Amino acid sequence: MAKVVSIRERVHQPFWDSLIRTAGLTSGALNDTTSLFTSNGSRSEGTTNLINGSTLPSDQSHVVLALRVFSWYRNPILRVAGGATGEVAENGDYGTLAPWLVGGSGFGQAPANIEDIYRLHWQTEEQLHWSFGTGLKNSIDNVPTWYFPAGGGISGDMGAATDLIHWQNSGWDGHSGILRLARAILIPPRQNILCQAKIFALPDAGQAQAFQTSQGSRNMLSLKDNLNAVDAAQKCITFVFDGLFSRDVQ
Repeated sequence: MAKVVSIRERVHQPFWDSLIRTAGLTSGALNDTTSLFTSNGSRSEGTTNLINGSTLPSDQSHVVLALRVFSWYRNPILRVAGGATGEVAENGDYGTLAPWLVGGSGFGQAPANIEDIYRLHWQTEEQLHWSFGTGLKNSIDNVPTWYFPAGGGISGDMGAATDLIHWQNSGWDGHSGILRLARAILIPPRQNILCQAKIFALPDAGQAQAFQTSQGSRNMLSLKDNLNAVDAAQKCITFVFDGLFSRDVQ
């Protein structure tokens, strides 16, 4: 379809990319430093809505007015069999502990429980830092996740009815709890988007061996190691830049 020359429209459009999106069934490959929005067409729509990667499509531009980080974790539930003939008494996310036994891919680890989910949330807020900008310059540099509430998602209180926990980096279930930038970040046509995530493990002050803070090769004080663990925990961290998208009129 032909475009209308010299006329553009502005629409409200957030763009996002995932640092991690996993069911926790395989060992992850996340590093302490990761650049987002660099996929160049190799990612699926389940992990990003900017398939172009590091630049906006078709010489478009964006005025970034807000930044958000969505983080969400859920512990897995073991399926309960009802009898020898295969009946199921309770639904679950997995039905065997074999991967965590000797010879299994998760040997030396265990299925995540609610305490593991608490650790992931706490370490994400404090250890995971973000830098964002365009071209060769960061506009916001080395800021922890707690500074970027997502401003959405499910909120509620299950009280004493269950031992499940529900947390996310979203504040309340509305868009008021977000980082509104004091100065807009401009992404011109053909300029690279800079978005870098860095993980800083909690220091052990040389006491790791004395307190046995490692579980096999997994450092329990490191968000990176806990995100990469084979623990069947469902894990998702997504960075969002939000604002006005300028595009051609067709």
